[in-house]
Amino acid sequence: MLRKKLDYFVEDICKYNNFTQDKTEEIQYVMRLMMYEMLKIIAIIIIFSMLGYFKEVVLIIFTMVCVKPFTGGYHETSQKRCLIATTTLCCLTILIAKNSNLNLVSTILISSINIFCIYHQAPIVNKCMPITRSSLIKKNNKIALINSIILSMISIFIIKYRVYSNIITWTLTINVCLMFNSKKHGEV
Repeated sequence: MLRKKLDYFVEDICKYNNFTQDKTEEIQYVMRLMMYEMLKIIAIIIIFSMLGYFKEVVLIIFTMVCVKPFTGGYHETSQKRCLIATTTLCCLTILIAKNSNLNLVSTILISSINIFCIYHQAPIVNKCMPITRSSLIKKNNKIALINSIILSMISIFIIKYRVYSNIITWTLTINVCLMFNSKKHGEV
C-alpha cells in the first residue's frame, strides 16, 4: 500500500516534468529503496531502544552508513532478510563491544587491518548492485578508505569511552568480513 502510494506520487511528479518512462521507473526504484532503508533503520532503532541500546545502535548504523555503501560485498536478497541480518549484526556487534576490552594498541592494530583490507579490496562488486565504471569504482574505494580512516581515528581518540570505541572498531571489522563473504559474479 505504501509502495503503491509512493510509486503514484513519483509517477505524478515525473509526468508533470515530462520524464520518460525509463527515468520514471528509475526514480521509483530509488525512492522505494530509500523508503525501505529508512523503515529498516527506524525499526532497528525502535527495537534496540526498547532494549536500552539506543546510543549503541545509532553508532553502529552511522558507522555502517558511512562505509558499507562504498565497500560493497554481502547483500541479502530481500528487504525482510536484510532487516533480520542487520538486526543480528547489530546484536552481535553490541555483544562483542560490551564483552571485549580493546586497549589502544589492539584498537590501532585492528583498525590498521580494516583500513588495509578496505584499501586493497573495496569496493566488492555484487551481482545485485554491479558497478562497471572504473571511475565509480575508484571513487567508492576512496570514499570507503577516507571514511574508515576517519572512523578509526575517532575510535582511537575516544578509547576512554571503551564501549563506543569498541563499537566503531567492531562495526568496521564486521563490515570488512562482509566484504569477503561474497562470491565473485559468475562463480559457483
